[in-house]
Amino acid sequence: MNNIIARLYALVCASILLAGCGAQTKLYKWEKDEIRPLADAAICYGGHSARNPYLWTPERFEKTVIYKDENGKEHWLFDNMIMMELWTDDYKVTYSIANDGRYSSRKEHWQEQIDYWFDEEHGFAALDECISQAAARIGNPPSKRGIIFSLPDPVYFEHYTKAMKGENRNTVYWGELDGVQMDFAKAEDRIKAYLWLVDSVRAKFAEADYEHVELVGFYVLSEELSVPGGFRYEYKEHDITIKAVADYCHSLNEGFYWVPYAMAPGIEGSKDFGFDLVVMQPNYYWTDAKWTWDQIEKKIKDHGLGMELEFEGTHGEPLTSSILTDLKNGQPNPYAERNKARFQEYLDNASQRGLYGTVPFVLYSGTNGLYELAVSEDEKDMEIYHKLCKFIIGNPLKK
Repeated sequence: MNNIIARLYALVCASILLAGCGAQTKLYKWEKDEIRPLADAAICYGGHSARNPYLWTPERFEKTVIYKDENGKEHWLFDNMIMMELWTDDYKVTYSIANDGRYSSRKEHWQEQIDYWFDEEHGFAALDECISQAAARIGNPPSKRGIIFSLPDPVYFEHYTKAMKGENRNTVYWGELDGVQMDFAKAEDRIKAYLWLVDSVRAKFAEADYEHVELVGFYVLSEELSVPGGFRYEYKEHDITIKAVADYCHSLNEGFYWVPYAMAPGIEGSKDFGFDLVVMQPNYYWTDAKWTWDQIEKKIKDHGLGMELEFEGTHGEPLTSSILTDLKNGQPNPYAERNKARFQEYLDNASQRGLYGTVPFVLYSGTNGLYELAVSEDEKDMEIYHKLCKFIIGNPLKK
């Protein structure tokens, strides 16, 4: 009974909080249009100093927004980009709910993400410059390139792993808003933190006034969501917090997006959370794939999901990412052929199962996989690069 009362209280608080925000918040110029449908997006990681390269420059972005075919003709590639980060502070701090021994990110770390992407020379400014340079050669893109900004998880405990062991159960650690320290034991305070980031990013976009880039929505970082009865629901309450942020975003005509792992908790009820689009990771090219393509197809079609394409440095020659191996970068890659074949399975199954042309696609390519593929001198790398890019630019959902 106490849990029910607490949940009802949180729902009421969330409603009151959103009512207040909605009454005081004006729409920016790009928000006066309806939420636009997405055909595709590329995930761009950035902000953690251990990533190599660290900064996004116009040259680096070019391989995400422009495809040069075998004849040298340039095409607009991805319409949208999802900007995100998972860790900071030398891997000691996480932006997501993770039972992995890291501390939860605080307000200062959230601000680091804003500062990173709104750098005057890199990040969004570099993307805008990249598009401007390309537009001078091939004409303006059909629409502004969309930015989806990821929302760090406001984690209940300062250190989730220790809290689960009965240690360091501190919930007042994130920082303050309007002179009040947030207590993440309260769902309403977690919602306030979410909304602070949403409004901070919106204000920065309005201030920057980019020529070719605009904000199209926000992304939930956690790859699984909990509902009453779910695993450790009392520390998440996603049906309250995530739904509140979705409602707020929709009041601003901002989209709301999620890319869970295959069969993740929350997929079945994802529409109840308020997402405009959920894109599922098949996780099929990984070594220990657990699901068949029949299962993947059924889940996508049953729940109206998009499909993620997964590509990273473990596909190329030489090896540029050791996520799945104990090899060092630059060594011959014994997994290249296997991973290329599995990526081809993604493209083949998307086409053969009626997904291509009917559902959106999101590309995961690790830290810099798409760029590395585009500049590779390996013939087989270039073969898969052209297949991937033609798959994206030929998608009938593009306008």
